[in-house]
Amino acid sequence: MQIKTFSYRYAEEILEHPHYHDVYNEILEVCKACPLPVYKDKSKSQPRLDIVQQIINSYFKIAFADKAWEEEPLVTPDSLDDSLRGDFRKNFSKNGHAITIQIEVEMGNIASSYRNYFKFQLSYAYKLADIAILILPCDKLSKRIDSGVASYEKTVREIPSADLSITVPILVIGLDDDGVEEIDIKTVEEDLEVVKGQKNRYKEAHIKLVRDLLS
Repeated sequence: MQIKTFSYRYAEEILEHPHYHDVYNEILEVCKACPLPVYKDKSKSQPRLDIVQQIINSYFKIAFADKAWEEEPLVTPDSLDDSLRGDFRKNFSKNGHAITIQIEVEMGNIASSYRNYFKFQLSYAYKLADIAILILPCDKLSKRIDSGVASYEKTVREIPSADLSITVPILVIGLDDDGVEEIDIKTVEEDLEVVKGQKNRYKEAHIKLVRDLLS
């Protein structure tokens, strides 16, 4: 993928510091290596919806797990009854300088973005994260996934207006499909149930499909 970035409260400037540059490059490399999975006629009623969101989500789970990121970390202390979980977290240390980064990957409905902000702020308030990263599609790509999907452009417009309530540094990374080579999923797997992997009996085949795409 092509990527775009937006830095809120100096998030990118922090990550570009020599102490944290290695982990920042790791995140950018994962985003750039994200595949563009196309399944024509995924939706009979809306032909423009041809990107398989579930493959992108599984890609990030596999890619970050392979780089030793913690999956589904708590964003609230263990002592709280009503706990919330994020997508990924990593504690990174170099030359005595440490940072904890929390990542949310948002390929779904725009309402989920507001929940992501809440989770970021909770982690920051409880000192479970120093900096947050939100990965989501750019506008054109979001329209190929589904209706009402969160987009980079909308997020970039919104975050500065919440300056008094969102105090955690956030880096927004937009996935841009311009000029990116598409992968025709149908040539690898025709069964849409496997491609989406939403049912338990298809999970194993779905993960194998994603790993095969990456190899």
